[in-house]
Amino acid sequence: MNDEFEVIKHPRIKYMNPFLVHLSYRNSHLHNDFEICLLLDGELTVNSKRESYHLTKHSMILFNPIQPHELRASHGSALILSLQVSAKFCSSYFPALPNVVFDLSNLTDGLADEDARSLSSLLVEIAHVYFEQKPAYEMACASLLNQLFYELLQKVPYHLISEEERAKNTQRLHRMNRILSYIEENYAGKLLLSTIAEQEKLSLSYLSHFFKENLNMTFQEYLNQVRFEKARQLVAQTDRRLIDICLESGFSDTRYLNSMFVKQIGCTPKQYRDNKASWDRHGTTSHMQSGQRFYSETESLQLMNKIKQTFMEKDSVEPASIIPR
Repeated sequence: MNDEFEVIKHPRIKYMNPFLVHLSYRNSHLHNDFEICLLLDGELTVNSKRESYHLTKHSMILFNPIQPHELRASHGSALILSLQVSAKFCSSYFPALPNVVFDLSNLTDGLADEDARSLSSLLVEIAHVYFEQKPAYEMACASLLNQLFYELLQKVPYHLISEEERAKNTQRLHRMNRILSYIEENYAGKLLLSTIAEQEKLSLSYLSHFFKENLNMTFQEYLNQVRFEKARQLVAQTDRRLIDICLESGFSDTRYLNSMFVKQIGCTPKQYRDNKASWDRHGTTSHMQSGQRFYSETESLQLMNKIKQTFMEKDSVEPASIIPR
């Protein structure tokens, strides 16, 4: 939970990072890259810009840089193929991209079926080439990435922001980073929005509005979510008493933590711990932490081989036959 402001890394090819993740929950966060997500299994609720989207199999969603988004699997967990791309990747020949803001998030519902399928297939192909790593795969990835953004610019409505507005967005990003880092360091103690406002030299009302606007939730809602995720990890990964977990995660009342568990995941902390131990014994969720399990490169290639075949066969294979359990 230390990446609500997410610093994107591009480990092998500059400016792009595809990955596969099995996700139950990802708290509201923002980053400086474009992100395109393809839902491969399960159902997903996405909250972004005060709007909510319900995604089903093969739905595709697009996030602009510095666009807050929260992801929650509707039933258990969901498998997502994500591609994060820096707007700098085409700076030498299309310098306007950092000023582009796409006006459509839910690509599947907002585009013609043929256009949505074309974009989905391109995303799958990029990820497959990236993980397969054939000779000169970097050139293939660059070519496909250019084609993907060309199609996005042709098919998805967008507008251009001014340099002044982009500078303000960058300033907003840095401020949000400072605030979220402070919350991460101090969530276990008494933490007030007024303290952060004083540090940022902002009025309490302005900071309250700033927080809601950028993370789609109030400061207190966000703080409770941070504390809950910390508590959930401690319940799953330790045998500590609930009162000790409350103190360590910032909750003062075990009854409130119990109610949070029931509200968030539908069971008590004890039931969650017992189920987690059972799941681990069967090897199904042993790598799931903070609501996310990222696939290794070897696992990703194995999965992408099956996913690519599925797309070639026009969805003739159900997700359940693709995804390892």
